[in-house]
Order: sequence, then structure tokens, then C-alpha cells
Amino acid sequence: MNTKLRSQIVKYSTENAYIAEHFATAICSTCRSEVFRLVMNEDEGVAVRICTSCEGEHAIGDSNEYLEDVEELYRIECTCDANQFKIMAGVALYEGSEDVRWFYLGCECVKCRLSGVYGDWKNEFIGYQALLDNV
Repeated sequence: MNTKLRSQIVKYSTENAYIAEHFATAICSTCRSEVFRLVMNEDEGVAVRICTSCEGEHAIGDSNEYLEDVEELYRIECTCDANQFKIMAGVALYEGSEDVRWFYLGCECVKCRLSGVYGDWKNEFIGYQALLDNV
């Protein structure tokens, strides 16, 4: 697990008051690559990763449930203008529960290694592990 990216998500989520406690790293289910392009609409809580090796598209978390209602997905780029990332998700849970309260999407640029949280949103998913299994 990418400890640098994980610590970035924890720092950001602590400042957001909903601390990420559980994490998952994106790995392509087809070719096992860990490098992706990313499109998302943070306002709608939707993100899709596109594998740079096999071009497979994978909705992140519960994004598949909302994709058809989203008018536009925005291509994500690093400040260095690169668009290939390693991706990690983190979730904050409701106290005493396994239900998700907040979702964080962290990225590390494979070109310049800059990392940080590229998106976060409220997420009311029941059972965090099922959500993270779909990162």
C-alpha cells in the first residue's frame, strides 16, 4: 500500500473532520496494472478510472449507480500536466458502524510523484468493504 498517498488522505480527511479509517488501492481487474487515467464529477460523487495498459474502464466505489445521471465527467490532470495516476480511496465511517459517511479519492502522479486528495464527497453506502472492493 502506498503509505505516502495514504498519509495524504488521512491528513486531508482530518482537516475535513471525517477521518478516513479504511483504504483500498486501485488495481485493474483485467491486467493487474496500477496506473490509470481518471475522469470524475466531484459534485455528483462519480469517478471512473481508465487503465493505461488495457484501456479497461472501471467505475469507482458506487459510481456505476449514478453514471447515467451525470451530464459531464471531467478529465483529471496533475499540476505537471500529466494524467496518469496511482489511485487510492479512503472512507470515513459513521461512529459504531460499518456504513460510509465520507469518500476520499487520492491520486499520485506517476510522472512527478505529487500526491493528494483529488476528490471527496458525502457517501451513504451501507457496508464500507463492499464499496472499497470496487475501487
